[in-house]
Amino acid sequence: MKIRLFYTSLTLLLLSMLLLTNTFAQDDTQLGLPEGAKARLGKGVITDIQLSPDNTRLAIASSIGVWLYDVSTRAQTAPLIRYDKHTASQMVFSPNSKMLAISTHDKTIQLWNAGTGENQLTLKTPDGPFRSLKFSADGKTLISQNWKGIVAFWNTITGEKLYTFNPKASKIRVKGVVWNRALTAFIEHTGGVTFAVGNKDGTISLQDGYTGRQIRKLIVQTDDSSSLPIQSGRTYSYKDEIPAGRMRWVNSLYFSPDGKTLVSIIDYRVARWDGSSGQRGGPIELWDVETGEQLTVLTLSIGMEFLGDGKTLAIIEYGECTIWDVATRSKIAKFPKGRHVRFSGDGKILAIIDNDGYAIWDIATRSEIAAHSLIVEWLEVFPERFLLSEDGSILITADENGTVALWETKHTKQLRAITTGYTKPFSALTFAPDGTTLASGDNIVNLQLWDTDRRSKQQTIKTGRNSLQGLVFTTNNVTLTAFVGRDTIQQWDITTRKQTTDYNFPNTSTSVAASGFDDGTSFELKALAFTPNGEKLVIRNGETSTTEIWNIATDRPPQRLTGVASLWRLISLTPDGSILASGSDSPDAADLWSTHTGKRMATLKTPGNWINGLLVRLRLRHSSIYALAFTHDGKTLAVGTRDKHIQLWNVTAHQHIGSLEGHKYVVCELAFSPDGKTLASGDTGGKIHLWEIPTRRHLTTFDGHKGYVRTLAFAPDGKTLASIGGNDGTILLWSLPTK
Repeated sequence: MKIRLFYTSLTLLLLSMLLLTNTFAQDDTQLGLPEGAKARLGKGVITDIQLSPDNTRLAIASSIGVWLYDVSTRAQTAPLIRYDKHTASQMVFSPNSKMLAISTHDKTIQLWNAGTGENQLTLKTPDGPFRSLKFSADGKTLISQNWKGIVAFWNTITGEKLYTFNPKASKIRVKGVVWNRALTAFIEHTGGVTFAVGNKDGTISLQDGYTGRQIRKLIVQTDDSSSLPIQSGRTYSYKDEIPAGRMRWVNSLYFSPDGKTLVSIIDYRVARWDGSSGQRGGPIELWDVETGEQLTVLTLSIGMEFLGDGKTLAIIEYGECTIWDVATRSKIAKFPKGRHVRFSGDGKILAIIDNDGYAIWDIATRSEIAAHSLIVEWLEVFPERFLLSEDGSILITADENGTVALWETKHTKQLRAITTGYTKPFSALTFAPDGTTLASGDNIVNLQLWDTDRRSKQQTIKTGRNSLQGLVFTTNNVTLTAFVGRDTIQQWDITTRKQTTDYNFPNTSTSVAASGFDDGTSFELKALAFTPNGEKLVIRNGETSTTEIWNIATDRPPQRLTGVASLWRLISLTPDGSILASGSDSPDAADLWSTHTGKRMATLKTPGNWINGLLVRLRLRHSSIYALAFTHDGKTLAVGTRDKHIQLWNVTAHQHIGSLEGHKYVVCELAFSPDGKTLASGDTGGKIHLWEIPTRRHLTTFDGHKGYVRTLAFAPDGKTLASIGGNDGTILLWSLPTK
């Protein structure tokens, strides 16, 4: 009886563990959902990765939250910061690994218990967000530095702000153009603060943080850098290198970890009449902070990495990686070339990352400990992020597919994959006709297929090109057509994952940036459109300045429309492909074109818009049409405008039938439900509005994306709306309200 009870209990325990694991996987689609959303697909774009000093926990920050993982078990403990419109900008573990500090763009610093996942403190930081966070050695003080150079000390137990140090460095005006000074700070273990500030004349001032007084000024040496102690690459002579009419400008500054060396990166700038600053890259300079001596001048064609104590420097260039002792200015070792280098905290291990793979070196013996070849492991993707543990025993990599992995450096065997749920910003979205599959494309080379019932990713297909600009299914639910990069159509059989078609459209232009609005937003306008059945594509040809309509199913030459206004290149097709709408040369107006005759049918001008008309005639404003959408029967056209309104038109009668008002940002995306009774409109503030078309009634507002709303797509049954934002790397599925 006891044996039976034991096995029953064991079975229940195992089942509960499996259910817990599945719950975590499923919860990722449900955590922190905005009101009205029923699921989120994808965990966002990775913004930071930090490993605790004791190597037990890994924190991953994405555009939608922060997740904490147990390194030994691979288990996701819990998301610390769930979805928020404010991305985490910086993370740091305390020296004892028990606390994690997270700075977010909502101007707070949150302190979390890394073991329990509980929030301990939230610090209100009006000077945030921050460029760096650092704990004191005992973990009782947190030091923050923002982008203006202001340094603050915080008590991690009470949340009290202890001290604030402000360099009070004003902006610099050059010929009417305002430039920000380069700023950085070094915080001593005793609490002292030293500021480095770039000056208008190209010099650098070192200031005492307590008194604000200048300690010394760093002035560039005028003789050739060949006389300097550390040599690297070609030499610089400032007299020869500064372009005529440009001024030397300190672009950025940072201290070595021990504060004894300062690095300055130089530009050569000129202020232009339009407010821009023409600039040319200059050298990298190293300075002795104590004496003010310029140690060396390095070309910009290199990479650098300081050892944790600041006494050792790795310089990458010209096919080799050289390790220097900064104090004696002598070479310690030389290693093969690499694109990136990482030191272990104790300075004994060096990881060199190149296109071919990773190599782990012992610096003292100059011997290679282990190597891992991406050429051999050809299915792997070159990682975008690298992190070497304090003791050098673990290398962490994160690639463009959202896979985060840990490697044992002794033999560079993959220790374990942590997760594959992170994504890149999405660029296209479409439902299959039966509604069971949702296809998405991102801004690298990935085509994803999602199961809309299980709300999980079915597969990822590599297109081998650049970003996907448009997607559409044919009526058979199997063939997916993708416009890839700037000039290529690909068709895929999603059951076999095989590509069936690939051909190019020469000289096309698929999108154009729009920016400079009163609210400071910017976004991309679409320059292509598919018919819903995927049979036709309309696109702009940059060489012939024509709009081309392609029948994808045939090899016949495209039909060209020569009179379509090129303004913003914004276009939309009726579902049957017979009528094309485009932005007009007139303000707040759209042109209708017959795709059969190639002639303009009508210009739909919004009545009573004389102010915009005057601005256009004075060339102070261009066309203010930023979104177009037809109903599925082609009888109604919705037009989104710069003035935050939506105009509705009867396509047959060319008659204005109403306006929809309620957006506080520019309307940049429109989509009708399959029955034409609901209109979804997205704006540059990330908000989505739903409208009941027969009554012109506003139904609800969804608020869930960062940046602008890029694409909206209704499910075939009209019960679900899918949306993607400009840069948050997630897909939101929304439940439509009951009318």
